[in-house]
Amino acid sequence: MRFVIPVLSLFVLIASLLWWLVNRELRDSVAESTDVSSLLMASLPYVLLSMAALQALSLLWLARHERKAVHVNDAEAFVPNPAAAVEQVNTEWVLDALAGGVVVVNPQGKVTYMNASAEKLTLWQRDKIMGEPVEKVLRLEDLQGNPVMRRAFEAHRVHPGHPLQFGQVKLHPRVGDAKFVELHTTCILDDCKAVVFIFRDVTADRKVINRLYRQASRDALTDLMNRSSFEQYVEQLAHDTSSLLRTHVLASVDLDNFKIINDTCGHLAGDELLKQVAQIFRHSVRTSDKVARIGGDEFAVFLEGCSQDKGRSIMETILTELRNFRFSWEGRVFSIGASIGLLEFMPASHIQIKQLFADADRACYTAKALGRNQVFVHAGEAETEAVSNQRVTDWGKLLKDAIREDRFMLFIQPIAPLSGKHTDNIRQYEVLLRLPFRQVLLNPGSFLPMADRLDLMVGIDRWIIRKSLETLAKCCSSAAAQAGEQTRLMINLSSHTVQDPECFAYVEQQIKRTGVNPGMICFEISESVAISNFVHSKRIMNALHSLGCHLVLDDFGSGFSSLNYLRELPLSYLKIDGNFVHNLVSNPVDAAMVKAVHEVGQVMNLLTIAELVEDAETLQHLRQIGVDFAQGYYCGRPVPLMQLCQQQEQRLQAVA
Repeated sequence: MRFVIPVLSLFVLIASLLWWLVNRELRDSVAESTDVSSLLMASLPYVLLSMAALQALSLLWLARHERKAVHVNDAEAFVPNPAAAVEQVNTEWVLDALAGGVVVVNPQGKVTYMNASAEKLTLWQRDKIMGEPVEKVLRLEDLQGNPVMRRAFEAHRVHPGHPLQFGQVKLHPRVGDAKFVELHTTCILDDCKAVVFIFRDVTADRKVINRLYRQASRDALTDLMNRSSFEQYVEQLAHDTSSLLRTHVLASVDLDNFKIINDTCGHLAGDELLKQVAQIFRHSVRTSDKVARIGGDEFAVFLEGCSQDKGRSIMETILTELRNFRFSWEGRVFSIGASIGLLEFMPASHIQIKQLFADADRACYTAKALGRNQVFVHAGEAETEAVSNQRVTDWGKLLKDAIREDRFMLFIQPIAPLSGKHTDNIRQYEVLLRLPFRQVLLNPGSFLPMADRLDLMVGIDRWIIRKSLETLAKCCSSAAAQAGEQTRLMINLSSHTVQDPECFAYVEQQIKRTGVNPGMICFEISESVAISNFVHSKRIMNALHSLGCHLVLDDFGSGFSSLNYLRELPLSYLKIDGNFVHNLVSNPVDAAMVKAVHEVGQVMNLLTIAELVEDAETLQHLRQIGVDFAQGYYCGRPVPLMQLCQQQEQRLQAVA
């Protein structure tokens, strides 16, 4: 009688399982639905499987226990109970008929039972693995690659009798690729005489789910992320405060001239253009970045772990690619461009995602208002509104007045030595430009594109040179020099200034006027500018070198420069492109590029500087490679140039 109730319940469960098997089409249709009732239906077979397996194993255990409990009077041997033996055979048959795998493990971690489904899933023959350690048969790990087995046993020791649900885990069979399985574990009987592992192969289900998720998260036309999935991704990282020094960049992109193409050539042409533009985005961003089509001809780019300056550089590269792109349709050729709004932010728990996107969109609209085909950097609502209200025709006057009336502000960012061999007491800084405008401080991305279009870059570069040398003369006095303190400023030169025939004469004049040691000045020229204007670059660099100034090739590695060019340029430094430095820790290719650039510098007797260093781990990797200097938020944020004087005074007082 003790088996009557368990047997009846077992048969009820078996009948339920048979019903499920008859209705497989229903299950398949459920797999493509996402509502709650469908999910419950999809989980029903596994619930039934688990209950049936546990019921059957309990019967199997009781049957075996019954056999051992029946003694003959002479106590010489055990006599099997015929009913218990029959129940054991029937129960094992039921377990073999189940679609899911069942493995029983004793408290010593040895396999004592395996059903036919487990045999097929693990590719182990059960007659050969009885008594073997379970870790040999069931190689299970979670989706992060962590072993599951030890965790399961420890949990059952602490909480005996409590079933555990592991969800989807990886099962590595004896041979072949890993499978995804749904895993449950529990004990047989209250005193946990054995641990049961019950698992169901969900590899095919997972493929279906992944396909459906991709369909739901991708733009059907371009195969980029759609708006919904993109916003969810940005929201997740925007609220991740695990790295407080890490910043991200969000960019809003609106194509210029798309409507003309769509209206004149039709929607098929417009669709083809969007597909080709999507390819440009894919090839221009880093592997860690995300690109989405928001709708129509609007796109969005998320640059993870990126500073504003580097983000602007990446988006300028994309803009250049779009400007150079020519779309051909039925014998007609069109050019396009883009207006790009860019926003830097730091993750915070209280950040408003809608506001982030609104600010990026506002910056994009401002780029359009300023004449299109440019990148506008958002630095606050007041800035965007101020610039938006400023007519394009007023920018020339605004920038000219800033030069004439010294309205610009100079900031400096420290360049830190990474080894003890650079102990010559020279403190090095890069000079950065800002523009105060209507109670806000504009970043270069907000106004330099307009200055470039209005041919004002030479005037701005000269202003930077003049003010930098005047500050050096004022702050770095002879007393400081006698104390062994020296300061070197690195000043960027635009392509317009590199081609300016009067550039050398102006620099020479300012050095003589201020009396600054030329060795305390270092001029930065980007690799792209140097190579595209090589004749002019070589001329001005040789001339500046003859004065005693130092020279650095900025963003080295971003272009296709020849090492032959490097041999012809009188360089002191190579500044490694921040795109490689940013992903140095996680990307072996980027690490190899940084190492290669540094080795080039060593061979050519050039010092190397790594930019965009934003965490301690990256800094440590750079030290291991042997890079000489580092620049980035982790090494120091930009501060006003006039603080240089204060710092100098403080160091002199400390020496005194």
